[in-house]
Amino acid sequence: NTPEPEPVDPLEQISAIAVTLPGFNPVPGTALHWHRERVWVDDPEGRFQRRADVLQRALEDEFERKGYRWVASDEEANYDVLAVVILGELKDHEEMQEFFGLYPALSKPAAGYGLGTILVAITAAGTSDVVWRGALEVYTDPDKMPVAQRDQRLRWAAVKLLESIPTLP
Repeated sequence: NTPEPEPVDPLEQISAIAVTLPGFNPVPGTALHWHRERVWVDDPEGRFQRRADVLQRALEDEFERKGYRWVASDEEANYDVLAVVILGELKDHEEMQEFFGLYPALSKPAAGYGLGTILVAITAAGTSDVVWRGALEVYTDPDKMPVAQRDQRLRWAAVKLLESIPTLP
């Protein structure tokens, strides 16, 4: 008798993809700048503004933990960073799929959970030349999870998404 495998909590499952291209050569002191405010797709009323702020801070913290620094002016930056969050299926947002060229996919739907995708692109400062891009798809449970747990999950997602970004000496 082989015991049944323990079911995996959908909230612990991810599908992550990252691609580093020539031109991403960070060195100690590499400066980053937000290309623009992070984009939370399909949130015209701003319902997820606080979550977007938490995620942006989590991404900033993870980059800083890896030795990067944030600057206010794009003239001082080596790279620009763009972040997009999509609640729902990425396949429903063709323009994002075309820009990022990444297709994370969790293996199967999980009853009672939605999908969410975080997309991050890094470009050479002042250009549209993408030198790194990453996508992370997760199951979402936006209205059932306590705020503190949801915030922790956003921080966890930022760490997982940026795993392939080199840590600077």
